[in-house]
Order: sequence, then C-alpha cells, then structure tokens
Amino acid sequence: MSSALVLAAVPIVLAAGLLALMKVPTNLQLTVTESALVIEPQGLDRLWTRRDRIEVPLAAVASIRIAPRSEAPPLPTGRHTLHLNGIITAGVHGDTFWDVRRGDQLLIIQCRPGAELATLVLQFANPFATLTRTRTVISPHRATRA
Repeated sequence: MSSALVLAAVPIVLAAGLLALMKVPTNLQLTVTESALVIEPQGLDRLWTRRDRIEVPLAAVASIRIAPRSEAPPLPTGRHTLHLNGIITAGVHGDTFWDVRRGDQLLIIQCRPGAELATLVLQFANPFATLTRTRTVISPHRATRA
C-alpha cells in the first residue's frame, strides 16, 4: 500500500516542480571585478546550469546588449543542459551559456574569439538596470586598456 502511494505521488511532485519552474525567476548574481565579469548562479540555478561561477575576462567581452529571445543564438543539443521549451533553458548549449526562464528581454554578452564561451544569454528581473550598471563599470576599464 505504501509503495503504491509513493508511486502515485511521484508524477504529482514532478508536475508541481514543472509548474514551479514556470513561476520561479532566474537567480543570478553578476559582478564586475578589476579583471573579469563574474556570473554566479544562486540557489537552484546552480543545479540547473551545473555551474557555480563563470568568469569572463573583461578583455574577452566584445559586447553586452539587451535583445528579445528571438535574437538569441540557436540552441544546439548538449549533454549538460536543461531545456524545456518555453519554461527553462539552462546550462552550456554548444559554446553558449544560458540561464533563462520565460523572459523575452535577455541580457546577451558576446565574447571575443578564443574565449571559453562565445555567448552568455542571461535573464534578470530588470535587464536594463543590469546592463546600465555593467556598462558603467566596464567602460572605464576599456578606456584604460585602449
């Protein structure tokens, strides 16, 4: 009797988990150090992305912009990825790191050739504020390197 109850509960728990994924926003921390852009998935995002931290050297950052999901790189299949269409895309897909839920306005960081990742596609609650803050901090670094 108890094993039948457990077996009946598993699909319910899985369905509840998928519904929760649709509601839970991404949980990312983006900071700029003297030499790098640091992206740190927090909470369950560490599990979804299979990453604790990504460091992109400032010299490797080619551009940072806000774009609709339709302008994001295409999704190749990958072994270490999570993709449920319209719900969550997380992890490294080809040479692109994703941590996106249902959002349409995404922060896209394009890297120069030779970087570990070609592109990072990230979703923030307020992508425009994140973009402004990041560009403000990165701009003086680029001016001193030029």
